[in-house]
Amino acid sequence: MAGMNLRTLVTCFLAPAFAACGAPESRSSTDRPNVVFILLDNVGQEWFGCYGGEDGATPNIDALAREGVRVENCYSHPVCGPSRVVLLTGRYPFRTGWTLHHDAALYSGGGFDPARETTVARVLRDAGYATGIAGKWQINNLYDEPGILGRHGFDEHLVWPGSIDRERMTAEQHASYMDHIRNGRGDDLARMNHNIESRYWDPVLIRQGRREKHPGRFGPDLVQEFALDFLRRHRGRPFFLYYPMVLTHGQSFTEHVVSTPLNRDRKLDERDRFADMLRYADRLIGEVARTLGNLGLRERTVVFVGSDNGTTKDLTARRNGRVVRGGLYELNEAGQVVLIANGPGRFPGRRTCALADFSDVFPTLCDLAGAAPPAGATLDGRSLAPFLLGRAADGPRNWIFNQHHTRRVVRDRRHKLYSTGELYDVEKDPDETRNLAAEAPDVRDRLGAVLGALPPDASLPFPPRSISAFRLRASGQLK
Repeated sequence: MAGMNLRTLVTCFLAPAFAACGAPESRSSTDRPNVVFILLDNVGQEWFGCYGGEDGATPNIDALAREGVRVENCYSHPVCGPSRVVLLTGRYPFRTGWTLHHDAALYSGGGFDPARETTVARVLRDAGYATGIAGKWQINNLYDEPGILGRHGFDEHLVWPGSIDRERMTAEQHASYMDHIRNGRGDDLARMNHNIESRYWDPVLIRQGRREKHPGRFGPDLVQEFALDFLRRHRGRPFFLYYPMVLTHGQSFTEHVVSTPLNRDRKLDERDRFADMLRYADRLIGEVARTLGNLGLRERTVVFVGSDNGTTKDLTARRNGRVVRGGLYELNEAGQVVLIANGPGRFPGRRTCALADFSDVFPTLCDLAGAAPPAGATLDGRSLAPFLLGRAADGPRNWIFNQHHTRRVVRDRRHKLYSTGELYDVEKDPDETRNLAAEAPDVRDRLGAVLGALPPDASLPFPPRSISAFRLRASGQLK
């Protein structure tokens, strides 16, 4: 190492990311803000106007960003299951074992365990918040584990279960499906997954543990009705609404777009239908903000909008004059996600934060709510609350982290290093076309010290089940 020994470098560069949340301030219930966290599904930054997207599909989200705080560079895990675990726990995949997608809702075989991990919902509920979830969970099978959402900290729920719909399959077809799961035949399962319970037209939902079918309805509208009702019913006490939308994911692994009430009678190509899915989600988000205002709750509520991972690679969008292909399952910069925070009267607006990742959400919400993080848990996130509240001139991060399977990546404001050795100046080269590892040894060594200091991967207590995991196992890359 030139100019700095390894111990000093690691101490200086790692310390900001692994410091624990500060002790929460003592606050009365009237001082603590309500929290609404909205999570969009399978859509990257390139589709949002506030990030330079040129489709004009997100006017309400753009307004929240304009009057709030926007994170410029934000990493989550590049696929939805592990991304949600990072968000809910504040812990990186190497700690939880969720380094690959595991679709518990579809394939069973184990799920997100409240005995191993504590969610931010549990922390806020224990601090006196009313808690609810509306939308997509996926990281447990709700039929295998009834009551699991309560154990994860949610008082109320209306969620899409996301399992195979037995009513759409014969007994023989279901037996074949289960055989494919046991034998890890991912490609066959991908073709059969069109029998998944509908999240869109004629949806199947679970409300407080009871399965419901809604012929003729559009699932996002029903979830929205539940979310708005939750806001109305809990207006007199602090609440936390986790709103992981089913939009803008397709109906299944192979059906990337669906029609919405905006275009059900129009013939559109796949890309335009996806844009309409995002427009519909944006309309719902705008309605949430307006409802908070109508209830007199807007200045008592902080609203976050995020996206769980990049867009499917079949879709492209123009961003700041460039065509960007979706980064689902990728650690590249197209896989970056949205993170916006809006709190009128609390968060000084029209600001940007250079770096954050999804692990930062947990300590941020704890700080805003005045709630103590779980004792003994190692959190990887850093609280953004001082910056959001205008008490700090910059965000707390020197670097952000991401991981998929055994491959890891760390980036600062300008450079990005993969655990496989590639180094890029992503500020000048966002498409990662020129490997600078041999040309910038000081940067390589500085970021390499961060990666080298991280612990090895923890293991899940079950083998992951997903199309990607089945394919890795079949190729010998996963035991």
